[in-house]
Amino acid sequence: MDKFEADDQLAKWQQAFVQATPKVDSAALIAQTQKSRTKLKLKGLIDSLLGIVVTVFCIYAMLFEAKNTYETIMFALLVPIPLGFGIWSYRLRRKLWRAETLDVNAMLNFKENQLKHQVHYWHVSFIGCVVLWCALLIVALFNMVMFKTYSLWLIQLGINGIIVLAVYIRYKKLRAQLAKALESIQAMRG
Repeated sequence: MDKFEADDQLAKWQQAFVQATPKVDSAALIAQTQKSRTKLKLKGLIDSLLGIVVTVFCIYAMLFEAKNTYETIMFALLVPIPLGFGIWSYRLRRKLWRAETLDVNAMLNFKENQLKHQVHYWHVSFIGCVVLWCALLIVALFNMVMFKTYSLWLIQLGINGIIVLAVYIRYKKLRAQLAKALESIQAMRG
């Protein structure tokens, strides 16, 4: 292979690279990726800490606030749920913030994965909230029938129902926006 052929081949590779490289503001994309990573770390830490706090409260309630064996068992069953969710959430986010983003395509992949993980996070959160609300409903019905305590349990069901609704609305909103956001990322890829 002579020098002319090598130069011609190099020019073709450079042209192919330029055509394959997305036309995006890479400085802005780098800044956005760094900001996203910082947010992911903070959210992961907050989820973990909240999981620990709620778990400690459940343990406290089980040991010092439970008035009968039934309530002790109920709190004992709740102990691993918030901690497990906090750990799952932290690991999900850690997986994202550790992703390699050395080039524009990797940063676009990071953004795409972040959007998909966000929708997945809120979907799992919604399912978990519904399951906990149903468990609360069972406990409330039991307490209303056995101990005639209506107002406390109706208030609990109402407050937690609002939380379930808020999580559902957030999930549906993010899910509806996902397709458009993924299309914009694909458009940046060229």
